[in-house]
Amino acid sequence: MKFLQRNNGMALITALMFTMLTLVITMALLYMVTAGARTSGALKRYKTATDATYGGSELLTREIIGKALEFSNFSTGGNPFTTYFPAKMGALTLLPESNLSCLHMRLTTPRRFWTPACSVITSSSPDISFQLNAASGSPYRVFSNIADTSEWRITSFPGTGLKVTNSLAGNSDITSGGEDSDLTQGAVVGSGGPPLKSPHYPYVYKIEIQGERQDNPNKEKSNMTVLYAY
Repeated sequence: MKFLQRNNGMALITALMFTMLTLVITMALLYMVTAGARTSGALKRYKTATDATYGGSELLTREIIGKALEFSNFSTGGNPFTTYFPAKMGALTLLPESNLSCLHMRLTTPRRFWTPACSVITSSSPDISFQLNAASGSPYRVFSNIADTSEWRITSFPGTGLKVTNSLAGNSDITSGGEDSDLTQGAVVGSGGPPLKSPHYPYVYKIEIQGERQDNPNKEKSNMTVLYAY
């Protein structure tokens, strides 16, 4: 057996091996840098979309629901809710009358009494839609749906002798609130003297809210569910 005594070409092979190893390390570093940049960008987009959604939920719960519940002549000869609400919330996207009618039903009626049409909750047909301006770039769109309204199954109010003739979504006094609210919705009120008072049973809503960037809704989007008592 004869062994090769010459090392011609070994330096080239060694150099190629080190070059390949260097390229692998470089490619791994570039991948980590680009992946980190993509992750940071995605987190930033999600954070801004989440902040917009939080802002939409604050506006909805602090302003819009209260304004909607102030309406008190839905079943009388006055202006209907579909006229009243757009006048109060002129900056909102005007929704079809069917949406506004369902919004009023969802706000004031327990879910099991909703009509079949109003029981269908879809993001493509929200109860309320509005725009929030961004510090830079295109604005955000916020879509919200009332997914559930609690039901108070009360048969009497302790100490008052009063009985409720139907289930309540709530009996919040929309003018002042608190535990001294006037008795409302299905209660028997005595004639003469000051209005009878009842314990406060708040309206409790499960609200689904989605915020998304107007020009990039597929990548800049956030969803949340809010439990709100009025």
